[in-house]
Amino acid sequence: MYELSRVRLYSIGPAGARYADTVLDLRGVGRPVPDPAPTQAEFFEEEPVGPPRRPAPAGVLFLENGGGKSVLLKLIFSVMLPGHRNTLGGASSGVLRKFLLADDCGHVALEWQHVQTGECVVVGKASEWRGRQVSGDPRKFAEAWYSFRPGPGLTLDNLPVAEATAVRPPVEGASGAQGRRRTMKGFRDALTEAGKAYPHLEVHWEEIHDRWNEHLGDLGLDPELFRYQREMNADEGEAAGLFAVKKDSDFTDLLLRAVTDTRDTDGLADLVGGFGNKLGRRAELIAERDFTAGSVDLLGRIVEAAEARTRARDIHTAAERRTRNLARRLTARGARERVRAGDLAQRVTAAAYAVTHAESARDRSALIAAELAYRHASLALTGAEKSAAAQKRELAEARTLHSAWQAAEAVLRHRAAADRVARVSAAIQEAERDAAPALAARTKAAVDLVRALHA
Repeated sequence: MYELSRVRLYSIGPAGARYADTVLDLRGVGRPVPDPAPTQAEFFEEEPVGPPRRPAPAGVLFLENGGGKSVLLKLIFSVMLPGHRNTLGGASSGVLRKFLLADDCGHVALEWQHVQTGECVVVGKASEWRGRQVSGDPRKFAEAWYSFRPGPGLTLDNLPVAEATAVRPPVEGASGAQGRRRTMKGFRDALTEAGKAYPHLEVHWEEIHDRWNEHLGDLGLDPELFRYQREMNADEGEAAGLFAVKKDSDFTDLLLRAVTDTRDTDGLADLVGGFGNKLGRRAELIAERDFTAGSVDLLGRIVEAAEARTRARDIHTAAERRTRNLARRLTARGARERVRAGDLAQRVTAAAYAVTHAESARDRSALIAAELAYRHASLALTGAEKSAAAQKRELAEARTLHSAWQAAEAVLRHRAAADRVARVSAAIQEAERDAAPALAARTKAAVDLVRALHA
């Protein structure tokens, strides 16, 4: 017998109160397990302290009306009682589909613990809309159920519901699912890969109601008990309401439902419902028939294409054979080339060693050349300074000579003028000597004239 240990709800629920990633934990508060089975813990899991304990024997969820108690029960019963006829609160075929958005892949996972051995088993349900579009057509609502034995590699905490799922939540109560949500196909592939890598998980996937019910029975989870629970909670009444019959026929019906397998009648109901859906979709089916009739020609082309594909496959097989021969030759050539590459690598190493020494010698030569260039430049600078001093002296002498040559003409003109002045002075003195008697006579005559005038 199993007891409910944990419930995980991911990306599901009504629009106003959705479960993003919620875990209801009931572990470790009940009585100790009498005969615990040996378990292999995770690598980083802490060592257990004391014997394992059973889940809580009872729990109370305090929520006001409309808080989501019935939604939680609907989701739990959808795992243990597949089919819309087993939906809590009536036979509404769309109540569970209203809990899923277009982009959702909703998950409801239940972890059960055996009361004697403490072994756990996880059963869950995944559902999504085909084509990522909400529709009124129930055929577009995909559902699947799965189960596994939790252990190293996969537990309820690290269900691959998202592309990045942590092995253990970093904080208690925090979600370990990070990244983009997986589709149902991606989730199934991840679950299958985990089952191949860890055979002890005993992963099982099912998409048919009857087979899932049989699998639950094989696991030791009797769906009939949950059907009683559903009927007791149909109107949120007590367990006594299940047996509150008004007449003998009602009690007989209850007894027959308890001891009779309802799979045959459920199959008949599904068959009748299927015929009803087909009658309702008669116009669509007629259009589909016309479409099928019009597709026969295309199917003929497909047959021809299939024959062409067969021929292409034969050609591909021959090409593959040639390719394999080429691959073998290339493998042999690759072995030879690897040996040659080893020799070349050794040569490259030796060349690198020589290059290193050459670079050292080049650096030393560069330093010597730089020192020689410096000394040559120093000597050249000294010679240039001496040459510059001599040229400065020559420049001063040349400037002096040039100034002298510029003053020579003025000196010559001065000398010529001095000669002319000397000759003119001599001529004037000679003229004055010659004119002295005349001047004396004129002066005497003037004196006489003045005297005469005065007289």
